[in-house]
Amino acid sequence: MPVFYPIVIALAVLTTGSLWSPLAGQMPVGEDKVVATVDGFEIRMSDVDGARPNLPPQATGYPKKVVTNFLITTLIDARLAAVEARRQGIDQDPAVKRRIERTVEQLLQNALLKKVMKQKLGEKQLREAYRKMLKDAPSGDEVRARHILVKTEKEALAVVKRAQKGEGFAKLAQELSTGPSGKSGGDLGYFTAERMVPAFSAAAFATRPGEITVTPVKTQFGWHVIKVEDRRKISPPSFKEARPQLQQKLAPKIREDFHAVLRANAKVEKFGMAETPDK
Repeated sequence: MPVFYPIVIALAVLTTGSLWSPLAGQMPVGEDKVVATVDGFEIRMSDVDGARPNLPPQATGYPKKVVTNFLITTLIDARLAAVEARRQGIDQDPAVKRRIERTVEQLLQNALLKKVMKQKLGEKQLREAYRKMLKDAPSGDEVRARHILVKTEKEALAVVKRAQKGEGFAKLAQELSTGPSGKSGGDLGYFTAERMVPAFSAAAFATRPGEITVTPVKTQFGWHVIKVEDRRKISPPSFKEARPQLQQKLAPKIREDFHAVLRANAKVEKFGMAETPDK
């Protein structure tokens, strides 16, 4: 391991915020083994895992044991420095006290929101959202296609001839297409008719898998030669597959509604620039 690397990690850790992440302490105590003690103060594996997000991306390329040992040492140093700072009365400095209070508030907010999300985003709520998603989901077919986009009909017809002679469509797309998908062989993935402009969709859905459009298709983007790779019925994601997406979709509204209730039950005053209402 290069000798300079611990310095890189240390700088990243120290400049990205507190080592004591909200993740610390969330592991069940029975599984959260003590990895070090500092004058009797326990440093646990959850503390180490909570510090990992502060590491730079390149840290993933080093052995986990090396990084873990470094983080443990860094946490030991942080604990010793904090104890010394308290001994010197630095924790009583008004500015430092204010930052400590804000950090505590953020930790409490995160823990409270986690509890709220667990209550409001339970199995019942997610299942209900999933049923609504299925009800609103598009039905019918979708196709997977490649296309080659060129400027003129003459160029498009030349593409058709080359493809009919056996030249690989993906290779032709990489060579000739002016569209952004050209680099990936013209691959557009699977799409429903509504996702493409009408002329393009009409031609794609009228073409059988494995065939190309012998008559080039004109749209506002230029002239297209389309090859349909596959056609299938739209298959909605399973509940397990959709779960993360549903959680991500529902969480902001739950969070905002929760904070709105708290604000409604408190006396909140804004002063100075903060008096301007949100728009």
